[in-house]
Amino acid sequence: MKNSEIKQKVLNEIKSLKLWAEYKADKNLEKALENSEFKKLYSEIKSLNFSIAKKEFLNEDTKTLNDELTKKEQELSSLAQKLNFKMQDFKPKYSCLQCNDTAMDRQNYCKCFYEKLNKEIINNLGINVDKLHEFKNSDFKIFDNPETMKKVYFTMENWCNSLSDTKYKTILLSGSTGVGKTYLIDCMTNALINKNVVVNYYTAFMLNDLFLKYRSSFYENRAGILDDVLNCDVLFVDDLGAEPNIKNSEEYFYLLFNERTLKNKFTVVTTNLSLDKLMLRYGERTFSRLCNKKSSLLLNIENKDLRLKK
Repeated sequence: MKNSEIKQKVLNEIKSLKLWAEYKADKNLEKALENSEFKKLYSEIKSLNFSIAKKEFLNEDTKTLNDELTKKEQELSSLAQKLNFKMQDFKPKYSCLQCNDTAMDRQNYCKCFYEKLNKEIINNLGINVDKLHEFKNSDFKIFDNPETMKKVYFTMENWCNSLSDTKYKTILLSGSTGVGKTYLIDCMTNALINKNVVVNYYTAFMLNDLFLKYRSSFYENRAGILDDVLNCDVLFVDDLGAEPNIKNSEEYFYLLFNERTLKNKFTVVTTNLSLDKLMLRYGERTFSRLCNKKSSLLLNIENKDLRLKK
């Protein structure tokens, strides 16, 4: 499912939450209004509110009417309790109090929208968002060089927290198998999701499959196949170099990294390959996009294979 489809799905789900909350409130009120005394008081309160608004518009005194309104509201509340209702039951109980299940907070999408969107995007890739690691739970005692790893993790956590201010558009995390690169980008993914950043998380193998789908599709069917990886705010590419070397794969990886560079998007890449081997496998053009001194941060993680310690 494409991100655009996931976005519409999430918007529809939030809209459904809004409609359901309003439906339940309306049903509760409809049930209470079956009581003639409740209906009479409810009507009187509506009339009083109208009269108060009219007097306020004319700058006239409303104290008497407000006192009467308070009395009527207290009577209605007591009657509602006798009917097994609370006054809150007649108002929609929205799941998000910030946007009232509209998905919008002023002119921008609400935090609840981004939370649901990111969870759907990541889950759509077969990754359980709820099981992603977190920076706060990182155990540096398992590393051979805990102080160095603390600095690496602090650098990446700070990068996530200051995304709008950083000059680094590309992060390249290199190191041999099992040194904790994937765990680190799990933490980064989780941190960015919590900051309402739209992320996509692909292994290089998954990207290869996507490129293969693009290459094998008829020209008129290619539109949109690469949109999600080209346009998301932050793209995580895990284990670059571990994917099979299919025909033209180097060109597709260049296309990906170059387009994201041109669009000023953020890309985080992990690899087991040394810089020399990256250059040899993907060519100078791709290498220059990943290792640009002005906009790329290169971190080499040195540890023994953590999986051998278990």
